[in-house]
Amino acid sequence: MERLDAGLDEAARTELIDWLRAEYATSHGGAPLGSVAVCRLGPPHVDHILDLSRSIVHHYAPAEPMPEPFARARMLVRTGAYAWVEVFDDGHLLPVHADGEVVEMRRGSAGPSGITRAWGIDD
Repeated sequence: MERLDAGLDEAARTELIDWLRAEYATSHGGAPLGSVAVCRLGPPHVDHILDLSRSIVHHYAPAEPMPEPFARARMLVRTGAYAWVEVFDDGHLLPVHADGEVVEMRRGSAGPSGITRAWGIDD
């Protein structure tokens, strides 16, 4: 993700995003759609959806519904336990702690009981 913040031109950004999609599909079986994170703008916004380049797609107020499969990730982000949650096209979620530790969850799980493995960002 650091490479996305480095000011890549559009062609390099597209190439990197295509590579990320392929890596995720190989590692997790699904293609990433984006992520959900807490919004720091303040009221009325509480969270937002980000695309693969980490650009905010939409800010959400507390009562505003978020589309699936992002809505399941929203519930995890709102616990305060995760900095963001990656969302995949097959419904798979990967919560990420502020320190970069990724929490693997069983498919179909949306809570702490679904945790099967955690690893650091450098693993």
